[in-house]
Amino acid sequence: MFQIPLGIEESLRNIFTAILVGGLKRGNPVAKEKLMVQRICMARFLAEFPSNIFQNEYAIFYSIVADLNTKVFSVEQLNEIIDNNRDLILKSPYVDLSQYNMITDGRQTTEDEKVEAFKKNLEELLIELSNEKTAEEEFISSMNIYVAWYKTNFMRETANNMAMIMSDTGFEYKQPGGRARLIKGTTEAENYYNERAKILKELSEESRMRALVVDAGWLEKDFEAENTPDDKTLFTFGIQEIDEVVGELRRSNMLGILGPPKGGKTRFSNFIVQRALSLGLNVAVWPLEGTSDEWISMQLASYIKRSSGVSLNSKHILQRKYEDPKRKKYISAAKIALATSPTIGRLSFIEGVAYCEDFIDVLEAHYNNENPFDIIVIDSLVNIMSRKNKPKAERISEGYMMLKNYIANRMKKSALAIVPAQLKQSVVDHVRSNPEETLDVTSGGESSETIRSPDEVIGLFSSKEERAANIMRIYSVASRHSGNFDDFRVRCDLQCCHFYSDPSLNNG
Repeated sequence: MFQIPLGIEESLRNIFTAILVGGLKRGNPVAKEKLMVQRICMARFLAEFPSNIFQNEYAIFYSIVADLNTKVFSVEQLNEIIDNNRDLILKSPYVDLSQYNMITDGRQTTEDEKVEAFKKNLEELLIELSNEKTAEEEFISSMNIYVAWYKTNFMRETANNMAMIMSDTGFEYKQPGGRARLIKGTTEAENYYNERAKILKELSEESRMRALVVDAGWLEKDFEAENTPDDKTLFTFGIQEIDEVVGELRRSNMLGILGPPKGGKTRFSNFIVQRALSLGLNVAVWPLEGTSDEWISMQLASYIKRSSGVSLNSKHILQRKYEDPKRKKYISAAKIALATSPTIGRLSFIEGVAYCEDFIDVLEAHYNNENPFDIIVIDSLVNIMSRKNKPKAERISEGYMMLKNYIANRMKKSALAIVPAQLKQSVVDHVRSNPEETLDVTSGGESSETIRSPDEVIGLFSSKEERAANIMRIYSVASRHSGNFDDFRVRCDLQCCHFYSDPSLNNG
């Protein structure tokens, strides 16, 4: 529990004055203005505070408004709520009843007496705040002041508690519901930090809910934007059959690439990454399948093919089997270009297991400290793990949704996410048996989220004979923003991650 300075107490009063109207007295001259401000401010309050970050009476008001979804309640209704939800007070980690421990005759107070005393304070505060007024501007300013103060104190408390968790004595952690348990050691400290970090992220500017009203102000900004280029478009696939329908890949979008095991997903992803790097865009890769060395060898082969037209096998580059001095020169030049060329974007890698509880933290740290990436590739996100032993379907679903929210809403500058994923073996077997059939939204990945979350989903498939002839079939599986393109075949040089259109493959 934090000590509340007078200035912060004033901010709290302004915040809750704006949203509490249940104790409003008849004939109050500010009633009309008060109700108008409450309608505007309540939605903003719930958006700004997705978690309870208040104490004592204010924490209970928050619980009634947000958790019980009771936006307006009278004094009588408040009493009924408290009587029916005594644990809301007695077991709340946000309420300190120690001030009610003793009464005038020196005897110990009972739980009933503590609740009654606290309830009396709630009644008086509800009536008091309901009959005061605050302007919308004061409400917004007070929220900003309170959030800034809370974040500072919350982080100090987190650091102090983590030091206790790492000590020999441990830390008694009180959770909602009145449960308290002793936690200690590195694993508990990490779990504790992740829980606390979630609240801090909710309060960050990037994470806050935003509202957009289509009005005269929006219209003016939109007309102004007509004269400036779209700053969210990135680049096309470079394959005519896709580009004519899908157009450019965009920031805040997620691209899903589906295919069978060893079917070209990673090599197609490398093809896209090389296009991005060649345009000066920064790319970060988290290879949950494979290694960074394998990816670098594929990027070197792809760069050499794009810049020189020479086809080298990425596996030979990985194994340093250069065969002749000329090939070694190509590879050395490619390494120098990828590492130092001012016209090529920065390529970086995140190595290690991804956990759904904190992989977004890892991405944020990498963005801030290593590489402010425009494109993030996670190959493959379906391999995400859980520190809390969540079932596979749950952690995959959570991983996809968290990544989509991160690139679209939380980043300083939104990015494109590329997420290759395997098709279910039953789908692979069916397509092999029925080569003329298509892949669409009914095609199964390891989770339905591999189809549902991405903005664009394309499928790759080829038979052994097609791969031998350097041919890959590409399918339009699902699209949120465009129509579907017809299934078609492209030429591919898989050893160096290169794909290109050949209209003769699709005629007739």
